[in-house]
Order: sequence, then C-alpha cells, then structure tokens
Amino acid sequence: MKRAAAFLLILVCLLMGSQALAEEKERETLTLGSKGELVVRVQQRLMDLGYYAYKPTGSYQAVTRRAVLAYERAANAREDGRLTPEEQDELFSGAAARAPFAATVPLSFTAQTTPFAVTGELWPWADVKKQLVREAPYTVTNCATGESCTLLFVGGDNHAHLLSDGQPATAQRLSAWLGESNSFYKIAVVVTIEGRPVAASLQYDNTVAHVYFQGSTSSVLSLPDAEHDSLILRAAGR
Repeated sequence: MKRAAAFLLILVCLLMGSQALAEEKERETLTLGSKGELVVRVQQRLMDLGYYAYKPTGSYQAVTRRAVLAYERAANAREDGRLTPEEQDELFSGAAARAPFAATVPLSFTAQTTPFAVTGELWPWADVKKQLVREAPYTVTNCATGESCTLLFVGGDNHAHLLSDGQPATAQRLSAWLGESNSFYKIAVVVTIEGRPVAASLQYDNTVAHVYFQGSTSSVLSLPDAEHDSLILRAAGR
C-alpha cells in the first residue's frame, strides 16, 4: 500500500514538472519580428515605464527594439534588444527600472516654412507602391532645404519603408533633418520615382525611414495620419 502511494506521489510530481516545463517552453523570447498579444503587453509596459511613446501595435519592430535597448541600459542588463522569459518577468515586476525624467522638451531640428525650395506632385500610394522596386535606390529631397540623400526601398504595405544606403553621409543627413534621439518629427519631402518628383512625408526612427504618400496609412489598424497628410499636401505646394 505504501509502495503504491509512493509511486502515485512520484507520478504526480513528474506530471507537474512536465506541465511546468511545457508552460516554460510556450513562453518565447521576444525579438525583431515577434508578433502577438505578448508584444502588445510589453509595449504597454514599456510605455508605462517611459521608454515607448506609441500606440501598441503587437509587432516587435525597430522602435520597440530601441525602447527595449533603452530599458536594458537603465536596468544594467545585457543590451541585445531581446527579451527572454526571465527578462519579461523583470520588466513586469515592481522593481523594473523606469526611464529617467527628461528635464527639457526637444524642439524640431528642421524649421520647414513655406514657400519650400522643392515641391512635387501628388501620386496615390496605391500607384506609387506598384512602381517601387525592392532594394532599389531612391532620391529623397528635403522640401525646406533642397538637400537630398539616397534611401533603399525595402517594403511596406500601408506606407513605404526605406533604409539608408549605408553611406555615413546619409545617416548624418537624416539625423540632421530629424534628430538623433527621437522618432517623433516628420518632414515634407519629395521622392523621385521613375523620374517624377512625388510629394511625401518622412519620419525616421534611426533605423527605418517611414515615407507616406497620398493615401498612405499607419501600420496601427491602417489608421490615417493627419500630420503626414498635412505635410504631403505642403510638399505638393498646396
């Protein structure tokens, strides 16, 4: 009888251990490309702690990774932009490091006043998207200053995603236009596509240039962005 009870106890312990391991395996390490409800919760938590300033999207992309890196830096943790299950526990704990309070509010780096030095034509995003070639270079010109740089189209459903061509001068120019430590500012630009100067609006998050054209929408529930729409009209001389 005692032997049977001991066997049952061992069996129960093994089953409980197996269940715990299974639950642990279900918890994933979050990194670039991760999606889902857990990403939404992490973005919301990062927002609460002062590292993330956007609507949670449920998609772990460059802006989320940058927020995680800032959190890791403040927490004196390994800075790799990834969140293991153990790091997620720390993030959601009451002892999680909060972002330092900013004593000043940054102002726009580029004062864009009309009349612009350069303007383009309105071209619907649905048509622009058909013309853009993945990995192809496109000239992007700041409407206010007339300065240009080259960016590579890498995709995008609601609007265009472009990356630097890898030249140090390109990154420096984008930073000069929009700042090195934020991704809030937006500027009116003209993108040369098939020889046509097309009115657009650009936002840069230090990794990806998000370029909106007429009819482009946000990645968040495909909502329109009033600021981008206004700048696109200004880029068209309206």
